[in-house]
Amino acid sequence: MPDCRRYEGITPEKLSNLRLGLLRTGITLPEGGNGLIETMGVKVSVSYLAAEQALDVCIIEKPSFIPTSLVWGQVEAPLKN
Repeated sequence: MPDCRRYEGITPEKLSNLRLGLLRTGITLPEGGNGLIETMGVKVSVSYLAAEQALDVCIIEKPSFIPTSLVWGQVEAPLKN
């Protein structure tokens, strides 16, 4: 079962910050903020709802040796800046 979180108050500027922050770690956010991110055995779906200024993120799959907190940390760090 996917582990999902919704981030609210995500303006286009915050989405751009997320894109840049992830890119610094070698992760590319899909164009428009919608799609699937796959890296190092981790699959994460992202869905940006511009009208609601919300970003839905779900960890779809990950190796057992990668802590869930590490995945969420990668997503949330650029949103805090």
